[in-house]
Amino acid sequence: MRSPICAFLGHVDAGKTSIMDSIRATFSAYKETGGLTQNIGVTEVPTDRIEEMAGALLKKFNVQIKTPSIIFVDSPGHEAFVTLRQRGASIADLAILTVDITEGIQKQTIESIEILKSYKTPFLIALTKIDTVRGYPGAKNSSFIELMARSSQDFTQNLDEKLYRLVADLSNYGFQAERFDRVKDFTKEVAIIPLASINSVGVNDLLVMIIGLSQRYIGLEEQTSNSAAVIEEKLVKGMGKIYDAIVYSGEISTGDRVITQTIDGIRENKVRGLMRLIPMVESRENFGKYENIKSVRAATPVRIILQEPNVLIGTSITVFGSEEEKERIVNEFKQTEEGYNNDEIKGIVVCADSLGSIDAIRKIGESKGIGIGKTKIGEPSKNDIRVARLNDGIMLCFNVPVQKTTESMARQEGVTVLSSQSIYNLFERYDEFISGKRKAEMEDILSSVRLPGKIVFLKGNMFRRSSPCVFGVEVLAGEIRQNYRLIKSDGKRLGIIQDIQGDKRKLDRATVGQKVAISVEDAVYQRNLNDGEVLYTDIDIPDIIKFDDISPKLTDDYRDAMAEIRKIKGL
Repeated sequence: MRSPICAFLGHVDAGKTSIMDSIRATFSAYKETGGLTQNIGVTEVPTDRIEEMAGALLKKFNVQIKTPSIIFVDSPGHEAFVTLRQRGASIADLAILTVDITEGIQKQTIESIEILKSYKTPFLIALTKIDTVRGYPGAKNSSFIELMARSSQDFTQNLDEKLYRLVADLSNYGFQAERFDRVKDFTKEVAIIPLASINSVGVNDLLVMIIGLSQRYIGLEEQTSNSAAVIEEKLVKGMGKIYDAIVYSGEISTGDRVITQTIDGIRENKVRGLMRLIPMVESRENFGKYENIKSVRAATPVRIILQEPNVLIGTSITVFGSEEEKERIVNEFKQTEEGYNNDEIKGIVVCADSLGSIDAIRKIGESKGIGIGKTKIGEPSKNDIRVARLNDGIMLCFNVPVQKTTESMARQEGVTVLSSQSIYNLFERYDEFISGKRKAEMEDILSSVRLPGKIVFLKGNMFRRSSPCVFGVEVLAGEIRQNYRLIKSDGKRLGIIQDIQGDKRKLDRATVGQKVAISVEDAVYQRNLNDGEVLYTDIDIPDIIKFDDISPKLTDDYRDAMAEIRKIKGL
């Protein structure tokens, strides 16, 4: 049974690295710039360390460790997850979503949830920083279960209040969740493990949950290919360009012929050297500590030296032994490149920092009904702008620079470039843009159609009797606009709306529920207009025909007003 691969996701300061510090007994979280993780790091935690930290709990729950270790991957935000890529899917067996108990679900948490949903990856929630909850007993080096056994009612109540607020929020995203020791069915409920990593409280519970769930529910025996996932590219003195990777399937050896993906397409390559990351050492720490090896089996973090060091981050390195196998692997790789650097495919153009990011954007886009067309790694070019102009006029750029000359050309071509370093924010900006565009298009349509409206003269709101008559009304259905002609409930014409005022300012229109003052030139109070009278906009047959085309996009009150007007006019 191979080691499970676990990727951390969550908000940048939710405590992912602090959990690993507790497991490794290191302090790397405080060495990061501003206390935030800057790039991807891998740690292999062997069985003896797991037993050292969680031996008592393993016995309590009758869990026997069958895997040689756990491979943890840590990075800012979601990067580790989308970079752990195997032909369009994540190689992570299990994800750990970190949530700060004081902050709850934040924007990057939502982004992580969307990514997990799109990849259908099982996950646990590490609810961090419980030592900040009022009533915390000050425990250290303890399991969460031991902590609760000696906690005050005050702490227990405050913790449950925050935890079940998170449970309620998760239900809005389609997940049932529960505190791990209360879960009845791990296939239906997401387990929440409360912990305080700085005090090493609850971290052993997390390890037991990872071991138990991965050994019981995840297929750790599957060996479909001899492959490694590329997660980082580094320049090492005396070695040149090397790749940090995880062998996730089968075996890779020095001298193996492999298929790789490059910026110029799929290429044959060769493994010149292999180094294995020493267990309990973080790959980011001074570029990690490695030992030279000839061959390595899954699942293992390694450093790979290639004959042609031009591999794309977030792609797989796959061994082949024959020309037939080579052809099969190349065809599989081609299937994952749908839309990549293809000017002909229809849909929104996407430029991103890696194929993993492109996969995540494509999957989330599909879940939202958004068609993704041409994709590429790197900043957008003039040609990409031209392709975008022919495909909805929108370009999404994730974590790549956009030159001012490119932005200028995009404006000239009528292309909207939406750029962000967050996938969640990128789609949020897209939704806002589309909503604004549809609203503007709808306004253009509505400006060419006289719409139905129903208003009532509010008693006691006569401001001028005539020339023009100014009085207060409430819009009961539909809307009124400046220059709309009004009729009475018996079909007689009253006059044309000259002005609409509300909240001491002039308005172009008023919609259902609004109370405004209107001025009507031909209306005369108590001659052809009385308190409490109901009035309608005057609609002609051409407007009725146009209205029938757009009515599905309008609310019921417009249709109700139109039905009354047609009845009054006998149309």
